[in-house]
Amino acid sequence: MSNHASEALIKEKKTSLVDVESKTKTFLSPIDIITIAYCAWIIIYMIIGIFVGRAEQPAIHLPRFISIITAVLLMAWLERNYASVMNPKLLHFLQFIRSIYPVLLFTYFYTSLHSVCRILYPEWLDPFFSNIDYKIFGYYPSMVWGQKYDNWFAQEFFHFAYFCYYPMIAGLPTYLYFKNKEGFKELIFNLTFVFYFCYFFYSLVPVVGGRYFPEGYQLAHSYRYGFFTRLMAFIYNHSGHWGGAFPSSHIAITIVLTIAGLKYVRKWGYVFCVIAFFLSISTVYCHYHWFIDAVAGIVTGIAGYFVANWIRQKLEKEPK
Repeated sequence: MSNHASEALIKEKKTSLVDVESKTKTFLSPIDIITIAYCAWIIIYMIIGIFVGRAEQPAIHLPRFISIITAVLLMAWLERNYASVMNPKLLHFLQFIRSIYPVLLFTYFYTSLHSVCRILYPEWLDPFFSNIDYKIFGYYPSMVWGQKYDNWFAQEFFHFAYFCYYPMIAGLPTYLYFKNKEGFKELIFNLTFVFYFCYFFYSLVPVVGGRYFPEGYQLAHSYRYGFFTRLMAFIYNHSGHWGGAFPSSHIAITIVLTIAGLKYVRKWGYVFCVIAFFLSISTVYCHYHWFIDAVAGIVTGIAGYFVANWIRQKLEKEPK
């Protein structure tokens, strides 16, 4: 057989394999599936809220959630049907957006929860959760710790620990994107899954946290002491959502990042362990959460990471 004939045969086999792969490849990625599922839940729940008169600003949020589902389906359709003829740079950009778009939606999904979080329970459930803290300690830690140990260093230290969440959630995924694509893929899915789980719970169970008490609200929003205390007061003064405290997503996501750090970048993981410990305390010290919120956040982060891995493996299986 001539060289030209051999090359033609190999090329034909490769083309055949690509065709088979394109036919068997799942249309939606695991991230697409859980994003659509979350948006569908909010849409259905919001419609229920409209009928019972407890949905807030549905005319704004319903079209947005429908648009998000439409955009996710459109991106999946474009890649599925036009990847072979698309400009390589454009295809790479589309694939990049499909891999990280939930990160761009986390803030909106959180702030939009005000539209649905009191459909099931019209009143805040903080008296119930704060009472759990009181039964454990005989006082409210979120009101006492930050005032009993109130000095410049303690306030700055714990507000800094709380702030570390933001560079952590930006830094580790960025590092893994360039250094370990599989680790990046796993981390983004796990972050997305745990966020959606927390948001789903927030939509049903309205809890404010330590700011529920007027004194806690005033302390959390006051500009005082140094840079980090003032920075966190600025963030909370400009936050568009009231509620979403049980479980603490701040802690849950920090735990997910810590486990991923230990798995993929061991040195980072050790640092994250220290940060996670003090950050968990800071959520209560800084008057943002009840102590029970922090405990639930730790459990959610640990369990959520491994459940997310299991679900992703199930969703990635090719159809038989």
